[in-house]
Amino acid sequence: MKVLLNISGFETEALFPDNNIEKIHKPLIEKFSRLYQEKKERIIIFLAAPPGSGKSTLAAFWEHLSHTLPNVDALQVLPFDGFHYPNEILDSNYIMRGDEKVKLRSIKGGYETFNLTSLIDKLKKLKTQDPKWPYYDRNLHDPIDDAITVDKGIVVIEGNWLLLNEPVWNGLHELADFTIFIDADPRFLEERLVNRKIRGGTSLEDAQAFYKNSDSNNVDMVLNHSVKADLTLYMNQDGSFEIN
Repeated sequence: MKVLLNISGFETEALFPDNNIEKIHKPLIEKFSRLYQEKKERIIIFLAAPPGSGKSTLAAFWEHLSHTLPNVDALQVLPFDGFHYPNEILDSNYIMRGDEKVKLRSIKGGYETFNLTSLIDKLKKLKTQDPKWPYYDRNLHDPIDDAITVDKGIVVIEGNWLLLNEPVWNGLHELADFTIFIDADPRFLEERLVNRKIRGGTSLEDAQAFYKNSDSNNVDMVLNHSVKADLTLYMNQDGSFEIN
């Protein structure tokens, strides 16, 4: 199935194999709906995945699918990226990595550059309220507070660090009703991330350097340092998924 999706404010055409839709995606949407009907409260789904795995596209497709399938409840995607610290904070704060003092702006996208306290507060409010949700503006390259109105009974939160196995982070999954992780070959993710930079106008050399200095660390951390999810999907190199 070819479908036009809105990903972070940009229209994107995506292709999902029909057999994946029937065997994986439709059953998941139906499962989310059953959970909602059984618990009779807002259902929180985590979709955690490394950079380059297409998690935002997949989440947007699930939202689209939930509006087209009969007898299921529509879901809403809530991006994790809105919890980035603003650039003014990243520019004026540092962390220590070993003996090196590292400016947060230089590792933007790493888990240290997100406001975990604010995320936990919003996750707790989701169960009893309709809180406003932050959004990351990819034109401003900064988060915008309270930009999204949460109005659905099923929400899918997608991001890299939702299942991170680090202190405090490793308790986030307890605030979710169901967790999903996307696994993939790191070499394939490198190819996708480098090509993404090139499509955005970056030279091959600069794209490879950015991957080595930034994306590679995040890919490795997510793939090898996340708590076990309720369900793991493996992304094949043709873009299809299988259940691990």
